[in-house]
Amino acid sequence: MHAFLSHNHQDKPLVNPLASRLRMLGVEVWLDSWEIAPGDSIPGKVNEALGLADTALVFWSSNAADSRWVDTEWQTAITRRLSDDSVRIIPIVLDATPLPPLLRPIMYVSLTDRDFDRAAREVAGIKSRAEYNQRAQEFFTTSGMEPRWFRGVGSLVGCPQCGAPSSELEPVELDRIMEHTLLVFFGARCVHCDWVDGTET
Repeated sequence: MHAFLSHNHQDKPLVNPLASRLRMLGVEVWLDSWEIAPGDSIPGKVNEALGLADTALVFWSSNAADSRWVDTEWQTAITRRLSDDSVRIIPIVLDATPLPPLLRPIMYVSLTDRDFDRAAREVAGIKSRAEYNQRAQEFFTTSGMEPRWFRGVGSLVGCPQCGAPSSELEPVELDRIMEHTLLVFFGARCVHCDWVDGTET
């Protein structure tokens, strides 16, 4: 599957996690922020990507409904589908905004519950969580990435700020007293750029 991700930039916090999971599952993902470099023609790159993709994921929300870009992209995908039955369009519903009439008859994937793993399985046609886990494991094994688990953060394959590998991350545990209560911070810190994240308990 070669998927073009049509979305409004305000929905990136929901689009990016799904895009990453799809890429992990072996889907060729075209996402503007990953593929368009400074100096590139944005319309040219989008036009080229829409012409090559066999699947258009249309992330639908109140933001998308007000976007002329998203409107143009999904209509272009519909036009391609009319002349090529192999082109798939999958609406990804982000909120309660009604789909446009031309997209309503198409089976959609709901992301209103923010379950990115389930949504990725549905888009990629993976039936079970076991197969999803096997594909994820295969991705990490073949990519050379080494996920590490940190209390207070979870699993990390690298620094979200500078991209340093997980070997450059160290666990963090800090005690502090606040209003006569002992709070313990658990997290991770990047030794390269000093990024820190975690939770207090």
